[in-house]
Amino acid sequence: MFGLPPGSSLAEVVHELTATHIRTVGELSGPEPPLLQMLERAIASDTSGASGNGGGTRSGAPVDVIALTLWTEISQCVGEHWPYRGDLSRAGVPLSERLVIWTSHLAGTSQEVHLLEMCLYWRKSIRDLLEPPKSIPLRGHQCPDCRKFWAASLNADGGMTWIPAILVHLSEVPVRAECRSCDSVWRGGELVDLGALESAL
Repeated sequence: MFGLPPGSSLAEVVHELTATHIRTVGELSGPEPPLLQMLERAIASDTSGASGNGGGTRSGAPVDVIALTLWTEISQCVGEHWPYRGDLSRAGVPLSERLVIWTSHLAGTSQEVHLLEMCLYWRKSIRDLLEPPKSIPLRGHQCPDCRKFWAASLNADGGMTWIPAILVHLSEVPVRAECRSCDSVWRGGELVDLGALESAL
């Protein structure tokens, strides 16, 4: 699915999915609820259109549908590989517990790497759903490598649109910027190469 980040551990990722854990983002850290629990709450939240904080209204349907689709995908996958599938005495075991048992059965086997990739994908999908990545295009900024201000982009109808070449991904740690014209990438302290980037943010 994608390359494994250095130091990834199947047990750690499963723990983040199924239990309260400490999450560190940059210099901040603190407890985070189980990701599967937060995904389940996202399915049930705002189905009436009322906002979660009691003020204003909004349609929660798009988020709810995506959350339900992701939950269903995880449930079906875990259910198909559940070691006790067909055992009616274990029919009521929660999804999080099933995931822990299934992954512990495969830890140390040839399937562990594939299972880790799958769990990393689920972790990223849940976090992207609950905390949509924030990216901003930098208008009027020239790429220091290719000297382009704009990059060509295809529309859904096949037409061509010109978009700002530099795109900054604010949700990533460290912050990452990329040129959509020449594919150059800058991270963290390297962003000083973009000149006026600091003032633009």
